[in-house]
Amino acid sequence: MATYTDDIVFIQALESYSYDIEQCVQKLQYILGGNDHAGASNLMGRIYHEQIHDYKNAREYYHQALCIDHEYVETYYYYPFLLIDVCDYAEAAHVLEVGFSLAQTDKARLHYIKAILLEKQEQFKAAKTCLKKSKHLALNNEHRYFIDNQLRRIKEKINVGKKSKKKKTKRKNKTKTNVKFNSMLD
Repeated sequence: MATYTDDIVFIQALESYSYDIEQCVQKLQYILGGNDHAGASNLMGRIYHEQIHDYKNAREYYHQALCIDHEYVETYYYYPFLLIDVCDYAEAAHVLEVGFSLAQTDKARLHYIKAILLEKQEQFKAAKTCLKKSKHLALNNEHRYFIDNQLRRIKEKINVGKKSKKKKTKRKNKTKTNVKFNSMLD
């Protein structure tokens, strides 16, 4: 259980995350050395995932954060990205499903993450649908503009797939109709 002091140190660690990782890690180690703290475990997971690229330790910290407090919403925004990176799509889908079931999570953000999961699995049309849901649920224009860019990117991927299929069928048709053999009897 976290104490008031742990919460203050966690806020300091969170503030230093973007510019002083060393100080952030020291503060997190202080918190995690004494008590269980979901926020500190989640942030340590982010450091291992995003900065050190040690996916095994990152996974352990994210899992620890969920065990401490399964309603700590920040974990549902970062843990699925790790699972996508390590190609554990089933677990990522499960974590997102639990995240969707919690009333306090940002559903627009979760739909965006689900779209990334589907895109990684090359399910572009389903990803596009999730992005549209995310845009619909967004409460700020910045997220809506971001989602518009993501939708354009997905549409381009869908179109690239269609163009390559059309080229293949044209090539097959050309080779079938344009090939003539001359025989010695002609």
